Amino acid sequence: MNSETNSLIECARCTKRVCAGAKYLDGPDNCPTKTQADVIGSTMKRYHSAALAEFARLASVVEGAAYTHVPWAKSPTPLTTRLEEIIRLAQEMGYKKLGVAFCVGLSREAEVLVSLLENCGFEVVSVCCKMGGVAKEEIGIKEKEKIAPGQYESMCNPIAQAEILNKERCDFNIMLGLCVGHDSLFLKHAKALTTVFAVKDRLLGHNPLAAIYLSQSYYRRLRSPDLASKLANNHSVPD
Repeated sequence: MNSETNSLIECARCTKRVCAGAKYLDGPDNCPTKTQADVIGSTMKRYHSAALAEFARLASVVEGAAYTHVPWAKSPTPLTTRLEEIIRLAQEMGYKKLGVAFCVGLSREAEVLVSLLENCGFEVVSVCCKMGGVAKEEIGIKEKEKIAPGQYESMCNPIAQAEILNKERCDFNIMLGLCVGHDSLFLKHAKALTTVFAVKDRLLGHNPLAAIYLSQSYYRRLRSPDLASKLANNHSVPD
């Protein structure tokens, strides 16, 4: 589909990529800079609200500080890790109490993360996804749908994770490795702003971009024209 004439917003297929610079108005006809000017204009008011103005400003400050300039490179060179950027943003915002919502499968990583945050002077509340030990049957999971049928399995409880961090009045939340969907529920119910430190990818060592980088080679199966139906058939559970 040609993004030059199509009215659907398709930034991912843009061939001009001008929005990051001074020629931001030179994009294709379906560029949201042109077609959604009213939305962009109205949302700018939110960046100036008392609740978000300083956070938005410092997020960009931290972004800028994430690069340096070296004499042998024509473009800015990355300088900081994501963890360092999270720490700096929290420090610049004056946050004292951080919440960490993590997956039980990344407990060791969570322990290290919390210790590093505490070393920077933060008080950290960490909540595991399985706390409460609520049986999966409570949300309608059948025995054959469990990871290990025949055994007791606790459900992931991201809503409770969010509510506990809300109750603890955390200034800022960090999400570590919650499952697809469970992360969505956490974000929907958390009151404090939340950033993602790492995401769950069981197969690729929690590096989901590997599937993108290798989509022309080892993971070319992802380009199958009927991928959706194949996935549905492979993972369906007969009654």
